[in-house]
Amino acid sequence: MEKILDVKNLKVSYHTYAGEVQSVRGISFYLNKSETLAIVGESGCGKSVTSKSIMRLIDCPPGEIKKGSEIYFGEKDILKMGEKELGKLRGGDISMIFQDPMTSLNPTMKVGKQIAESIMIHRGLKEKEAFA
Repeated sequence: MEKILDVKNLKVSYHTYAGEVQSVRGISFYLNKSETLAIVGESGCGKSVTSKSIMRLIDCPPGEIKKGSEIYFGEKDILKMGEKELGKLRGGDISMIFQDPMTSLNPTMKVGKQIAESIMIHRGLKEKEAFA
């Protein structure tokens, strides 16, 4: 099967006044085309930090994706992408709905319309094409 996402030895730390806090410590996984992946765990175990790392949304500082971490989308090394390439990746190829539903999705709009809106922006499609 074709790997579309490959995360190897992901380590993420945050630098605080009290020192370095290791948020993610060497997680590895991959996702094949046509598969679904669920990341589950208790509160504070690193699910959101892992997802934000994949999207390169970790604020640096105070956060840091440590050396030796690898994140590939297909053959593309996400950790070496520039901002322009990341802009195309985010929302175009990979999307994230954040935990707080009031800031992630507009409760006055249907979810399908919101997803179609992102597709229209990133792929340059008309509304009817995006819904299809």
